[in-house]
Order: sequence, then C-alpha cells, then structure tokens
Amino acid sequence: MRYEDDVVKRTVKKLLTGSDYREEITNSINSVFFDFTIDFFKQIVDAKMNSSKIDLEWYKKYFIDSNNFSPEESAIYAGLNKKTITNIYGTATKQVILNAAAENFNYLSNLLSEFGDDTSQGLAVNIEISYNDVSVILSLLESLLVINALVTKKVQIRGGAWSSIGKKVEKPLLDKLCELAGVPKENIDNRIFSKDKNKSFDREVDYKLIDRNGKLYRIEVKLMGKGNPESADATIARDSNIFVADTLSQQNCNQLTERGIEYLILKDNNNILSDFITILNKLNIPNC
Repeated sequence: MRYEDDVVKRTVKKLLTGSDYREEITNSINSVFFDFTIDFFKQIVDAKMNSSKIDLEWYKKYFIDSNNFSPEESAIYAGLNKKTITNIYGTATKQVILNAAAENFNYLSNLLSEFGDDTSQGLAVNIEISYNDVSVILSLLESLLVINALVTKKVQIRGGAWSSIGKKVEKPLLDKLCELAGVPKENIDNRIFSKDKNKSFDREVDYKLIDRNGKLYRIEVKLMGKGNPESADATIARDSNIFVADTLSQQNCNQLTERGIEYLILKDNNNILSDFITILNKLNIPNC
C-alpha cells in the first residue's frame, strides 16, 4: 500500500503531539479499499454483461484466467493473497500464484455449489450493481464469491498498511524531531538501512545521530502496541542506542534502562520535545 504524503504528514503530526496515530491509518485503509471496491464492481458489470453463461464460469474467465490482471490480482479475486500463497507453497512465483488462484477458485465453486441450495432455502440475497445505466444482478453464489474476494482484499490492504507504516513514517518523524530540537544537519545520518563499512555486517537501523566527538548513535523506531515483547528486543538485534516508541510497557522500560538504552515514548506525552532534548544532551549530541 502506498501512503500519500499528506497521510504521512498527519501521522507524524499526531505522533509528535502525543496523539493516537492509528485513526490516520484506518482512514487510509478504508479509502484504498473503497476505491478497489468501486473498480471491482465496474469490472463485474462489464464481465457479467459480456458473458453468455449464467454460472460461475464468467467470473473464472474474466477474473481468474484473464491476462487483464496481474497474478496477485487474480489471486485476490480467487480469495487468496500473495502472503498466504507464500506461506503455503514456500514461494510466490507467477505460475505458483496462478495455479493457487485456479485451485482455490475451483474449491470455492464446489463448496458454494454444495451448500448453496441448503442455505438459499428461505434466504434471498441478490446484489444489484448498476453502472452507466447498465444493471446486473448477482445470485447468492455469485454474491458470496464477490464478498469473499472483497474480504481478502481488505485483509491484504490492512496487513500491508500496518506492516509498512513504520518505514513510511520513521524518517520524517525523526527528521522533524531533530529539526524542532535544532540538531545540526552535519550531526544527522538519515540514510535508512545504510551499512557500516567498518563492520563485516551491520543490522538494519532507522536513523543515526553523531555526537560532538564523531561517535555514532543508532536510533530504532517502533510504532507497535504496548507490551509487545519485540519492542525492546528490536534494539538488541540492531545494537540501538536510542529507542523511539509509540507506547512501551513498564517492563519494556525497565529492560531498556538495564541495557543502557535511552528511550522516548510518544503516546500521551506532553513533553516529547523536551524529553528528546534531554536524551541528546545526555549523549553529547548538539542541539539548540
């Protein structure tokens, strides 16, 4: 999922004011999902109107077997996402995705056919979609297949959004913090994931600050929930010196203190900037 600049800016603003940033992410998820849904419905009208069959073959022909979509898109229409396919098959090459999509569509078709008559007794579900004065009506089985595809897409969008939000926000967040604190540009290394040439390997790190003597301090950012055990552990894996987190449990704080790692909590904090400056002063990093 691609975050627009204004979403990132609003998220950073909320983080720096101690507010909960999650509303921005959920709003963005819904916006992307609704855009997909509208386009999907338009495509359904076109596919249904150009089909000579009344069974699910029109769906398979247009959404699963068609070259109009990428393998990842066909998988979504078949009720699978790329991550799930990778977990099942250990890979997600083009052919593996296409085969998995076809197999899952056949499975769903058979499943729907088996219980369709039973569930349809006394139940009438007909989705009517109109576009450019053309209307199509989906049967119960067709409606269930479309709903399943929409659910799959929503899960994919949501998973991608929450897994990538940190990487989208961390650099502008720390850039803004350093700007507000008056850290000179020459004391900032914001090249994300740069490698240390003096080491045979260097763990990924979000940001680096340089003190008055040229010493590098590594900063890790995690926007995860309170008490998540990975929060404090991430700083060890990356040899971090400063940890910036949305929330931290008391146990996390105790662990970081014991390891000599400075930390900055953002949520519900009215003193974010002053707390950050305190850390900078303690580490001899120039600021205003």
